Amino acid sequence: MKFSLPVSDFNLEHTLECGQAFRWEKSGSFYTGVIGDAAVKVSFDGRKLAVEASPGADKKRIADYFGLNEDLPRIYKKIGGDPNIKKAIKKYRGLRILNQDRWECLASFILSSYTNIPRIKKMIASLSRRLGKRLVLGGTEIYSFPPAGKIAKAGMKELKGLGLGFRAGYIKDTAQKVASKKFDLDALEDLNYGEAKERLMTLKGVGGKVADCVLLFSFKRYEAFPVDVWIKRGLEELYFNGKAVTPEKAAEFARERFGGYAGYAQEYLYHYLRHEKERS
Repeated sequence: MKFSLPVSDFNLEHTLECGQAFRWEKSGSFYTGVIGDAAVKVSFDGRKLAVEASPGADKKRIADYFGLNEDLPRIYKKIGGDPNIKKAIKKYRGLRILNQDRWECLASFILSSYTNIPRIKKMIASLSRRLGKRLVLGGTEIYSFPPAGKIAKAGMKELKGLGLGFRAGYIKDTAQKVASKKFDLDALEDLNYGEAKERLMTLKGVGGKVADCVLLFSFKRYEAFPVDVWIKRGLEELYFNGKAVTPEKAAEFARERFGGYAGYAQEYLYHYLRHEKERS
């Protein structure tokens, strides 16, 4: 199926290459990835998002996944008064926060611990190829992310053989809890931000940063402010005169400064800091 979604204030490249998601691959002007159980190919011409998807794809879900219904100019007004964020918005305007599948997002960020983006992508691709559903779109073969039940039943030897290392134990334990409903991901919807974060952090391999990523990228909790090495150093340099602060203090400061859209400020700042450092 093919269709287009009109949108302004959108940049596909910034949105898919800012560290939110790990399944998208670029070829020419197109990106190919998976949303739920649908293989999806997208491109953007400045006015509309052109979509080609495998049978069963949900047009509304795809629009929601890319955050196309969010009022980005309004968000810019909320956070753009800060000179650093204003600079980042000017450079990377159109970056939107994705609304990903909750289980896939949780599992992906558990796998992201202590490694880099190329390795995270490789681990997720290997796991999906082994345990996910095969999808084909325009001659391209891709695999959906495996449900929690499939990973829960996989052996540790098999998971470690996919290059997951010490993360294999974390993801298997969490998959077992999610599959058995001992941990209800959707129930987090009914909790406030602090309670939801605390509940997520009861899972193995989920610290404050991973919990914030899950809440921000799959629950639309825009007050979440993930703090990794890049963000911590950036905040220390820009707002604390180079003085070291704890991740908790950094996140608290950001939520007070940027309010309910602290997560949007985080993504713009993260993307800006990462790219500026690479150029220096």
